[in-house]
Amino acid sequence: MRADVAVIGAGPAGSTAAEIAARAGACVVVVERKAEIGSPVQCGGFLPENFELRELLPRAMLPESLYKIPDRCILHHTNIQRIYAPSGGSKEFRVQGRVLDRRTFDRYLAYRAAEAGAEILPATRAEVVSEGVKLSGHFSGSLRPKVTIGADGPSSGAARFIGSSKKEFGICLEYEMAGVCADQDAAEMYFGSRCAPGGYAWIIPMGDGVANVGIGVRKSYLGRVKLDQVLGGFIKDHPVASEKLKMGKVTAVMRGLVPAGGSPSVLQKNGVILAGDAAGHVMATSGGGIPLAMVAGRVAGEVASEVVLGKAQARDYEHRVKAEIGAELDRSVQIRRMVDAAMHNDRLMDALFSALEPPQMKSVMRGRVPDLLGVLREVVGRR
Repeated sequence: MRADVAVIGAGPAGSTAAEIAARAGACVVVVERKAEIGSPVQCGGFLPENFELRELLPRAMLPESLYKIPDRCILHHTNIQRIYAPSGGSKEFRVQGRVLDRRTFDRYLAYRAAEAGAEILPATRAEVVSEGVKLSGHFSGSLRPKVTIGADGPSSGAARFIGSSKKEFGICLEYEMAGVCADQDAAEMYFGSRCAPGGYAWIIPMGDGVANVGIGVRKSYLGRVKLDQVLGGFIKDHPVASEKLKMGKVTAVMRGLVPAGGSPSVLQKNGVILAGDAAGHVMATSGGGIPLAMVAGRVAGEVASEVVLGKAQARDYEHRVKAEIGAELDRSVQIRRMVDAAMHNDRLMDALFSALEPPQMKSVMRGRVPDLLGVLREVVGRR
C-alpha cells in the first residue's frame, strides 16, 4: 500500500496532521485501531473559546479545524470556571468555553482529512518497525512511508519504537450523568486528598441536566484505593458536589490515561514524529490537550509534507513545535510540580487557595504566574 505519510491514530492530533499533509499534496494513510472513530470517548471535551485559546497559546497558529467548529459538534457553552478548595470554599473566574461532543468532533476531523485526500483505515492496528508500518486487523499489509506520525495516544507504540522516555500519567474515570442539578454556566474543578488525590474532580455541564462527572488522579497518590471508589465517594459524600449530583443517574462510563509530565526529550527519530498525547502535549495544570494536540498535529503535517517534497527534515519538527507551544507546556509542568508540595496536605491546599486571587488562579491554569513559587513558599512557611 503506497503512502508518503503514515499517520497512526485518528484523534485530534492525527486527523489534523493528515488533513494538513494531504492538502499539501502528500499521499497520506491514517491507521486507527478503533472500529468507530471517536468512540469510546476518553476525554471530558472542554475547549475554551477561540479568543481564550489565543491567550492560552499566543505563539501558536491555530488550525482552521480548531477555530471553525460546526455547531453540531458543540453540546453546550459555559462562561465560568469555578475551583473548589478541599474545605469546600470556592473561587471563580471568567472563561468562556465549549463542551464538545467528542464522538462527533473526532469524526468531523477525520472527515476533513478524508476530504483532503487522506485514506482512513479504521479497525486496524499499526506496528512501527524498521521497514515501515505493519498493518493488521480489518486492513492488513504494510506501509513504507517517508514519514510516520505517531498520534497514537499516551500508550504510544510509535513512542516506544523511537525510545521516547515515558512520563508520569494521570488516570481518569468519567461518568456521563443525567438528572443532575449542576450549574449550567460553570465548568467546576474540585481539589482535595479525598475526592481526587494528586489531581482534581470535575463537573462539566453538557446541557439539559446532563453533565460529565469525573476524576483525574496520579497513580502514585492513589495508593490501594480503587478509582471507582474515589469517584463514587466524590459523588455521594462531597459536601458541595453531592447535593448537585444526588439525583443523577449514570448513562455512560469512560476511562483514559492523560500524560502529566510534559513532553519527553525525544519527539522524532528515524522518520517518526510524535504529536498529541503520544508526545505529552497536555497542559499539566489542567489536563487539557485538544488545542495543543491540534497545533502539534498541524506542525507535524506541515513538516511531513515538506519532507516528502525535499524541503525539510523530520528533525525540524522539534524546534518548530516547541516554538509554538513549548513554553506553555514547560511552565505548566513547573507549576504542577510547585503545587505538588501542597497536594499531600489539604490544609496547605486550603491556604494556597486563600492566598491566590481569581485572576492568579486563571493564570496558573494557563501555565503562568511567575511569582507562584513565592506564594507557595510563604504558605508552606506559615505552616
